[in-house]
Amino acid sequence: MALKRCEAFARNFCQCSGLCACLTALACAVAASVFIYIAGDGAGNGPKPIAVAYKCKSDLYLGRVLKPEKKGLAIDDTTFQKCADGIPRVWPNTQAELTSLRLFKAWDKAWPDGGRVDAWSQLEVVVREAGMKVLVGAQITCDEQDDDRDWRLVLQLLQILGRQHVMGIAIGNEMELLQFKANISQDCIQRMWHGGYFLRKLSERAADLDALDGFGDVPLTSVFGGYILSGSPFVDTPGAMVQTFFKEAIKKFGTRWVFTINVYPYFAPNNALDPGTTDQCSASLETDWCFKKGCNLPDTVALMRKKTTMLVGRDSTLWVGETGWSSPQASTLTGAMTGCPDFSSQNSLKNYYKNFLRWTLDISDDVDGPDHVFYFTARDSGNFGVMQQRANFSPRAPRQKLNCLPFEDGRC
Repeated sequence: MALKRCEAFARNFCQCSGLCACLTALACAVAASVFIYIAGDGAGNGPKPIAVAYKCKSDLYLGRVLKPEKKGLAIDDTTFQKCADGIPRVWPNTQAELTSLRLFKAWDKAWPDGGRVDAWSQLEVVVREAGMKVLVGAQITCDEQDDDRDWRLVLQLLQILGRQHVMGIAIGNEMELLQFKANISQDCIQRMWHGGYFLRKLSERAADLDALDGFGDVPLTSVFGGYILSGSPFVDTPGAMVQTFFKEAIKKFGTRWVFTINVYPYFAPNNALDPGTTDQCSASLETDWCFKKGCNLPDTVALMRKKTTMLVGRDSTLWVGETGWSSPQASTLTGAMTGCPDFSSQNSLKNYYKNFLRWTLDISDDVDGPDHVFYFTARDSGNFGVMQQRANFSPRAPRQKLNCLPFEDGRC
C-alpha cells in the first residue's frame, strides 16, 4: 500500500526520462521501507518498536556500585510481558550501567502471543545497545509437550540476541521444591528424578545448543534454592535427587556446567524476634542486611561453594540466581517476621539494596565469593503465577524513596 501511494505521487510529480523513473522507483522503495518500519505493513507485521533508554525518576541516590561487571538484575514477568521498553539500563538509584540481566522465560503460554515480538524487539535493542549479557531461562515441568513448546521459543530468542549477548542457559528453576507444590502427582516426581526426565531434557537442550551456530560453548545451569544444602553435600532423596543430578551434569558437561543458587535472607527460617519482644527484629535484620562473613547471604554462599568443591573436587563456577528484599510484606512470608513491622519496611528494602550495591562479592578469607549475582526485581510483580513484592520501582513509595516506576498508564 505504501509503495503504491508513493508511485502514484511520483507519476503526478515527475514526468521525465527512464532515469527519472529509476530514481523515483529507488526513492519509493526506500520510503516504503521506512513507512513499513514505523507504521507496519497492514498485515500484522509492525510497527517496529523503538526502545527509549529508561531513566529512573527518583530523588534518592545510593552512590557507587561495586563490581558492577559481576552483578545483574533479574527481570520480573510483569516488566518483560507488559513493559519491556522499561527494562533498566542502569542500576536503580545509581548512575552505574547494568551489564547483565536474568530472564526467567522466553515467553509464558498464558501471555497474549501478540505482544511477544514487540517484547523481544525491545529486549534486543536494550541488550545490544548496552552491551549486556542475558541468562535465559527454560522451563522444566511435568508436561513434556509444553516444555518443548517453551524450548522452541527459547531457541528463537537466543538467535535474536546472538551468542555474544547470552551469558548462559538456566534449565529448570528450583526443581527441588516441585515435590511440595500443590497438584503435583507422585508419578510426576518419580518420573522427574528416578525416571530421568530432568537429566534427559538437559541433555536434549544441550544437543540443540550444540547444533545452533555459535552456541556450542554456552554455559549450562539449573537454578536451585537453599533447600538443596540440607544434604551431604546436597539433598538426594526420592523427591529431589539433586546430588545425583549434579554428578551426572558434571560428568557430561565438565566446566561448562555452572552451579546456581537463590539466596533470600528475607525468607531465612532462622529469623527470629528479639528476645522478650513481640514485634521487634533488630538482631535478624542486622545479620540479614549485611554482606560480610558472619552474615546470612555470604555464609550461605560460602557453604554452597564448599559443598560444590566437596562434590566436584575442584573449584567450580558459582552464580547467585536471585537475592532481594520485599516491601511491603511478601504474601509468601511466614513465621515470626510477619509480626515485625520493621522487617518489611521501605527502610529495610533500602538498606538491603544499598548494601548489595556496595558488596565486593567477598564472603570469607578462605572461600571465594560468587562469580556472578542477580538482584530481584525491577518492580512489584507476578512471577510464576505468584505475586511478588521485592521491588525497587515501587508504585506505593513516595518519590524520595525507591521509586523508579516509569509508567503512569497502569501497565506495570
